[in-house]
Amino acid sequence: MVIAEAKQFLGRHCAVTFRDKRGDEITKNLHLQDVQFVPLYGAYLIGDIEDVCLDRVTSISSLE
Repeated sequence: MVIAEAKQFLGRHCAVTFRDKRGDEITKNLHLQDVQFVPLYGAYLIGDIEDVCLDRVTSISSLE
């Protein structure tokens, strides 16, 4: 997923599915607040309870 695709979900409650360090898929419900590029780490989804590296995201779906 790229930053432009993720920005369409800003300000919404979403189900974000991503892979953890072991490769297992995890789904969390987040209120997406921002998408930021962090030097040396890459793009990140900034949520209300967790930040997720955009490279690890497999899908985002809106809960609204």
